[in-house]
Amino acid sequence: MANSWGRSLMSEIIYGVHPVLAALRQRGNTLEEVIVAKGAAGQWLEEVRRLARQHQVRFRVSERAGLDRLCQTSRHQGIMARVAAYRYLPEAELLDRIAVQPKSALVVVADCLQDPMNLGNLMRSAHAAGAQGLVIPKHRAVGVTPAVAKAAAGAAAYLPVARVTNLSNFLKDCKAQGLWVVGAEAQAVQSLYTADLTGPLTLVIGGEGSGIRPRVRRECDLLLAIPMATPQLGSLNAAVAGAIFMFEILRQRQQQSPQF
Repeated sequence: MANSWGRSLMSEIIYGVHPVLAALRQRGNTLEEVIVAKGAAGQWLEEVRRLARQHQVRFRVSERAGLDRLCQTSRHQGIMARVAAYRYLPEAELLDRIAVQPKSALVVVADCLQDPMNLGNLMRSAHAAGAQGLVIPKHRAVGVTPAVAKAAAGAAAYLPVARVTNLSNFLKDCKAQGLWVVGAEAQAVQSLYTADLTGPLTLVIGGEGSGIRPRVRRECDLLLAIPMATPQLGSLNAAVAGAIFMFEILRQRQQQSPQF
């Protein structure tokens, strides 16, 4: 069954073994074709062929130089796919999903990330930590591009991403559904490790350099910092900080309820 965020009218390129396999498994009917470099080998190749047949996706072999040109990089691991451009989950649908599992809700909000690697890594961590979705602003932020999908190492096929016009209003909607809004803030007084994070949460991660914007910060119920042994760095990379927060949330929830 295809994800509701899995299809649009435009096509784009994803590349790398894990991203292509994940796309074939999770939203195979959105792929237009899979292209493998001549001479490519590995256990993954037969699985790619099988999934392409299963979903009736065109499979062809090309010179490696052709993949270099199409992917605009040589770091494609010998495989790429043309896929319907990423379709974002509607904001209202994400809120509906939260309502279904209100006690275990975890939504991650990335406030104006610019670096595709940061967003991709954050998506990967969010999926691994059990988040129901990730939210980004429509403007002044990177979207889910092929570079982001590559960095996410397959998570883009599983984790819904919503793009919203107004993050502050989205956070208000989350609070109306009973979620606490927690902001990751390097200058916050309270440590991440002293807070109870077992309840339904929306986690806000600020953009590179600027952090959480003031109007978004005002919607946070709680601002928490990651304690650091050396203060010289000031703050951690956004994706790293996000991962630390998310896995502390997961740790606390699993400690409270081992079957979580």
